[in-house]
Amino acid sequence: MNSQRNSHDLSNGWLTMRRHFYSPQIAKFGFLFLAVFVLSFHAHGQEGWEKEGEGEIKDVQYEIIVNKKITLPRAARNFEKVPPRPFEPIKPGITYDSKNFRFATPDYKPVIRPLKLKQEELSKVYGNYLSAGFGNYASSFLEGSMTTKRDKNKFLGAHVYNRNFGKGPVGEKNSAASTLQVQLFGKSMGKDVTVSGDANVESRETYFYGYNPVVEVDRNKIRQLYNVYSLNAGIENTKVSDFNYSLKGGFSYLHDHYNASESEVSLLFNSTYKINEISKFLLNADYFLITRKDSLFNGTPRHLLRIRPSYQFTPFENLLVTAGLNVALQNDQYPGSKDIHVYPNVKAQYALSPSMELYGIVTGDIDKVNLHTLSTENLWVNSNIPITHTNRALEFRGGLTGKIGRKIAVGAGFSLAALKNYYYYLNVRDNFNPAGSQVGTPVDKFNVVYDQDTKRLNPFAEINYAHAETFNLGLRGDYFSYGTDVLPEAWHRPTYRVSATSRLNLYDKISLEAGFIAQGGMKALDPVSNLTVSLDPAFDLNMKTRYFLSKQFSAFVQMNNILSNKYPLYLNYPARGFQVLGGVSWSF
Repeated sequence: MNSQRNSHDLSNGWLTMRRHFYSPQIAKFGFLFLAVFVLSFHAHGQEGWEKEGEGEIKDVQYEIIVNKKITLPRAARNFEKVPPRPFEPIKPGITYDSKNFRFATPDYKPVIRPLKLKQEELSKVYGNYLSAGFGNYASSFLEGSMTTKRDKNKFLGAHVYNRNFGKGPVGEKNSAASTLQVQLFGKSMGKDVTVSGDANVESRETYFYGYNPVVEVDRNKIRQLYNVYSLNAGIENTKVSDFNYSLKGGFSYLHDHYNASESEVSLLFNSTYKINEISKFLLNADYFLITRKDSLFNGTPRHLLRIRPSYQFTPFENLLVTAGLNVALQNDQYPGSKDIHVYPNVKAQYALSPSMELYGIVTGDIDKVNLHTLSTENLWVNSNIPITHTNRALEFRGGLTGKIGRKIAVGAGFSLAALKNYYYYLNVRDNFNPAGSQVGTPVDKFNVVYDQDTKRLNPFAEINYAHAETFNLGLRGDYFSYGTDVLPEAWHRPTYRVSATSRLNLYDKISLEAGFIAQGGMKALDPVSNLTVSLDPAFDLNMKTRYFLSKQFSAFVQMNNILSNKYPLYLNYPARGFQVLGGVSWSF
């Protein structure tokens, strides 16, 4: 009964609170709160009863009846409207009158007085250079150049280079050598046309020191001297336009110690015509007239004309294709020779990324060979040798080139060529009479022999690293494989070559340069035993350091063949051992 009375009182209190707030929503939330409170209180009391009545639970029933409905009267909202104010006419009435005004100002003529700055002095340009030095093997070095300065329309200059070795690896003076080069050059740049020209004199002296050093020989009889005189002139357009061209002509004359001579007239033309943004036409051509005289050849002229038209276009994005032909006309006579040769000339370049490119080339051509090129490659070639051009019948080239980041450039690829009438060097013994003796002294020279069909494979890879002007490093490796047709071996052709170059600039005061060349795999035919011999590999390490005393003066020390490896250049022709050269340089 007490529980019922308490429940009834709570109900009356809840109804009183409901009437006070005049809100059905609040009444509902209050009712829920009250129910929760009562149940909580009952549970607490029940826990106490369980203790007193030894766990007995009595049945209790609660009934809550809410039948009071609260109604509120309708609120009346009557708002009195504000009456509009009566219209009051404006007296007197407002009238508007517009007039045109003319405003004229006098001309202002300011007096401008620009600030006068002191003219900066131009930095001094050292266009002239002189360097000299001395070293072991009774060697000397001299190099100098002079050019005109600060003339945007023309420049003239001269260059002199001289390198002498008074002694060599065999017989001291009997293996001496020297090189002298003198060049005059100039260029005039007009508004539309640029004209250039140069005159050159070159002298290369050596000795046939491929003999037994115990025997005394007459130095004059084993001396070889090549004198070359050349003139060149050219004309080209000054500004880049849709049509660009370059035309050069030259004359060169070579004479050696044994009265052999060769003259060459050359004419070279290169041009491009831009059709639109993605295509252009290219036309390159050259012509050579070669005349040689010695004791066996009477000077029959050799002709070589090469014409290379091609069309360059972009079939789709990132692909550049150059398609054309190489047409060659020549009059050399050798087994399988023809007067007219036509080769494909196709090149495809595909950009894998903005810094990486994949390329492939299919081509062929006639490669010029004359006494000029042979004597530059091998100073000890024999007299009265047959000379013919090389027919590069077909060549495939392909590879990848590009940059990794901003400092590393890489490249890798291969070349596979079918070469007809390719030349090699073969030792031949020539007997010279010693001084005051009638007994002949065998001395080696080199004949030129040709293979009718040579297959050459050349895979390669290279990498270059450059850090501003402070440091750079370059490394390249080549492998060569020759498959000959008539000759048993590819005489005096290396099968591998590795080269490395580096340069370090320390605080613009010290310059360090280093280089390394490793080459090997050459084979030769011994003229005595008539057996094939393998030549020792060549390992040549060189270094050069230069210290700048000022902007104009510097001192240098250059060391070549530091390992002192007297490797053979050709059979019975060893290189000089360790070489050191010191000197000074002056810019003025």
